[in-house]
Amino acid sequence: MMLDSFAWVEYFMGTKKGEKVKEIVESDAQIYTSPIIIAEIYSKSLRTDGKAEERGDFIVKRCAIIPIDEEIAVEAAKIHAEAKERMEDFGLADALVLASARNRDIKVLTGDPHFISFSDAIML
Repeated sequence: MMLDSFAWVEYFMGTKKGEKVKEIVESDAQIYTSPIIIAEIYSKSLRTDGKAEERGDFIVKRCAIIPIDEEIAVEAAKIHAEAKERMEDFGLADALVLASARNRDIKVLTGDPHFISFSDAIML
């Protein structure tokens, strides 16, 4: 399973949704991340609580990183182009996360409403 930025933020904030994420993070389950997720969490932490390095390190130590290669980039472009027809504010970062998950045939755990219509997503 891939935890997207939304799930990590909930986890680090200790919210009710974050409790569900905590169960996964503290289990033996294999979880994945993307460099884009690390960048989003790092940026959010720099802007809010100053714990960017600590949080980034935690994610990298707990997750297998799926590098963004040409195959993932092209799949992300296809996802992005199609989704933009339905959601004007659908971002390329979300498309990269989804493409990375599809590359490993795993689901994305999220609460981001942009993912609601994707069968690859598990909504918090």
